[in-house]
Amino acid sequence: MTVREYKVQNLDCANCSAKIETEISNLAEVSSVNLDFINQKLVVQYKDDAANALDILNKIASGIEPGVKIHDSDHEIKEEKSYYSFVIYGGLLLLLITYLLPESFAFRPWLFWLSYLMVSGRVLYNAGREVFSRQLLAEHFLMGIASLGAMYLGEYTEAVAVIALYELGHYLEHKAVNRSRKTVSSIMNLKPEVAHLKTDSGLKEIKLNQVKPGDILVVHPGERIPVDGLITKGETSLDTSSVSGESAPLAVAAGNEIYAGCLNHEGLIEMEALRGEAESMVAKILALIDNAASRKSRQERFITRFASIYTPVVVAMAVLVFLVPVIMGYSSQIWLKRSLIFLIVSCPCALVISIPLTYYIGIGIAAKRGIIFKGSTFLDGLRQVKSVVFDKTGTLTTGDLRLEKLYTSDNISGDELSRALYESEFGSRHPFAIAVKNAMEYDFDLTKRTQYNELPGKGIMMEYDGKEYLAGSYDFILERGFKQLFDTAEYSAVHVVKDGVYLGAAAFGDDIKPKMKESLSHMRKLGVDNMYLLSGDRDKKAASVSEELALDGYKAELLPQDKLVALEEIMQKHDGMTAYTGDGMNDAPVLARSDIGIAMGGIGAQASIDSADIVLMNDKAEQLALAFELSRKTNTKIWQNISLALGIKILVMVLGVAGVSGLWEAIIADVGVTLLVIFNSLRLNRFHSKLDKY
Repeated sequence: MTVREYKVQNLDCANCSAKIETEISNLAEVSSVNLDFINQKLVVQYKDDAANALDILNKIASGIEPGVKIHDSDHEIKEEKSYYSFVIYGGLLLLLITYLLPESFAFRPWLFWLSYLMVSGRVLYNAGREVFSRQLLAEHFLMGIASLGAMYLGEYTEAVAVIALYELGHYLEHKAVNRSRKTVSSIMNLKPEVAHLKTDSGLKEIKLNQVKPGDILVVHPGERIPVDGLITKGETSLDTSSVSGESAPLAVAAGNEIYAGCLNHEGLIEMEALRGEAESMVAKILALIDNAASRKSRQERFITRFASIYTPVVVAMAVLVFLVPVIMGYSSQIWLKRSLIFLIVSCPCALVISIPLTYYIGIGIAAKRGIIFKGSTFLDGLRQVKSVVFDKTGTLTTGDLRLEKLYTSDNISGDELSRALYESEFGSRHPFAIAVKNAMEYDFDLTKRTQYNELPGKGIMMEYDGKEYLAGSYDFILERGFKQLFDTAEYSAVHVVKDGVYLGAAAFGDDIKPKMKESLSHMRKLGVDNMYLLSGDRDKKAASVSEELALDGYKAELLPQDKLVALEEIMQKHDGMTAYTGDGMNDAPVLARSDIGIAMGGIGAQASIDSADIVLMNDKAEQLALAFELSRKTNTKIWQNISLALGIKILVMVLGVAGVSGLWEAIIADVGVTLLVIFNSLRLNRFHSKLDKY
C-alpha cells in the first residue's frame, strides 16, 4: 500500500469535486481516495506503487472540471491572475448599451450576441471540453445549453444575465469558502515563525524545523512557545486558550512543562526543547484537524450519492417538460423556455457544498474551544449517542488527589509509612504518585532501585536498597496473602507493604469537578438518556459519586479489562450509540471499543490523542456537554441547508412549469441558494452554548 497526498488547484465546483473523487476511486490501482473540497487536498491510497499517477489524476480532474490541476504535496501553488473578469464587465456594459438602443437599430441583435459571447466565453469553452470528454451532465454544458436556448428564443437580456449571475455566484462562492477556510486557519494559527536559540555567542534566530531536543530557547513576552519544552529559568503566565480552550492564565515557573502554541504573557523565560516541531503537541492537534475531513459522515456520503442521481433526474424532467406539451400540440417556444429552468437548477452544488462546509466550520469552532474531533463522522455521531459511560478520577472528579489520612499498623510510625509510600511511588506518573510527591519529600537514590514493575489498575512491585515493596489497592495486597488490612472503603487508598510487613494505608480524596452537575443535566436535555460510572475505586466511593451526580448506575473495583466487559454489557442493554469518557490513563481498550471514545484533559496526554475519537484538551466539565451541543447545532444547520436548497429548487421548478417563474428566478435558485447555504453555514461561527452563562 502506498499513500500519496496532493494539492488541488482551481477546483471551484463542489459537485465536480465529488465526481472527481468517484472517478479516481474507480481506478483499478486505487484502494481508497478522499478529496477535500474545502481544503483543496487529495489523499489517495494505492494498492501498489503509484507510477505516473499524477498524469492520470490530472487527466481525470481536468476532464470533469476544465482548469483543475493536481500537484504533489510539496508543490508551491502560485495564484493565477485572470483578466477575464474585465471581458465580462465589458460584455455587461455592451449589453446595457445595446438594451438602450432603439429596436429599429439594425445591428442590435448582433450586439446582443457579441455581449453574450463576451460574458459566456469561458462557460461555452468549458462546455465544449465537457462535450469532448462526454460529460454531458456537467455544470458548464447544462448552463451553456440553457443560455443558448434563451438566446434562440430572443431572451437576450435573460441569457446574458444567466451567465453573468452564474459567474458572479461562483466568484462569491469561492470568496465565501476561502473566508471560512481562513476563519478556521486563524483559529489554529498557533506556531511562531522562528525560535530564539541560546548559544555561546548570544541569541540566534532559527526556523522551527531546526529546533532539536535539548536546545535551550528564549521566549520573550508576547511570543508563542515554539516547541514543547521544560522551563529552565524564569517564570511567567501563559495563555493556553488557543491550545486547550482554557481562558484563565496559567502560572508557570522553572521545572514546569509547557507546550507549543501557548502565548507567553509577561515574563522572559528560558526553556529546554523536549521535542522537535513535528512531534510537538500542537503539531499533532493541527494534523488531526487538517485530516478530519478524511473521515466523512454518513450525511456527506449520502449527499454525494444523491447528487449523482439528482442531476440526471432533473435533466430528464427538463426533456419531458419540453417534449410532452409539444407532442400534445402546445407552443414549443413557451415549453422550451420552461424546460430551460430545469437545466439551470439541475446543478446540486448547494447540496454538495453545504454539508462538508458546515462540518468544517463546526470542527474549527470546536478546536477553538479546545475540543478536537478527529472527523466529521464523530461530530455527527455524537448527536446519536444515547448512553455515556464515565471513568471517575480525572473525568467526573478533578483528579487532583490530595493525601487526607494515614492508617498506620501497630508499632509503625507515620514517618515510616510515609517514607515507604514515597519510595514506592517515586517512579510513577499515576495520580496517586503525584499526590504523594506533592504531600511529602524524602531523599531517593535511583541507583538503589533494582527492580520496578507497575501493574495498571493494581499497584507497584519493586525492590529498593535490598528490600521488597508492595504498594497498591486493597485487593492487590489481599491477593498477596496479607489479611488484616485497614478498611478504607470511603476513600481511594494505597496500601503499603515493606519487606513482608504491612505498614498501613494512605487515604486520598478529590472533588467532583465544578459545573459537572449542570453539564450532565444539560446532556440529558440534549438526548443522553443513560449515564454510568465504571471505576477502579472501592464500592463505597463510587456509589457516593454516582449518587451525588444522579447517574443511572455504577460498577466499582474494576480492572482495565473488567471495564471492557462492563461496557459491553451496557452497550447490549441500551439502544443507540454509546460513548465512553475517560482521561486516557489505562483507558485505551475501552475508548477503542465504545462507539465514540472521548478523552478528557488531552493536553500533554499522548495516549488520549492516539486512542480517542474526540479529545477534550482541558479538564473542564462543560467541555463534554459543549461537544454534544455543538454536534446537534451542526446537524440542525445541515438539515436547514438541505431543506433550503431542495425546497427552493423544487418550488422554482413547480412555478416554472406553471409559467410563474422564469430564468431569473431559476438562476437565483441555483447560484443564490448555493450562496445562501454557504452564508447560513458561516452563521455557525456565532455559536454560543447555554453553558456559557454558568
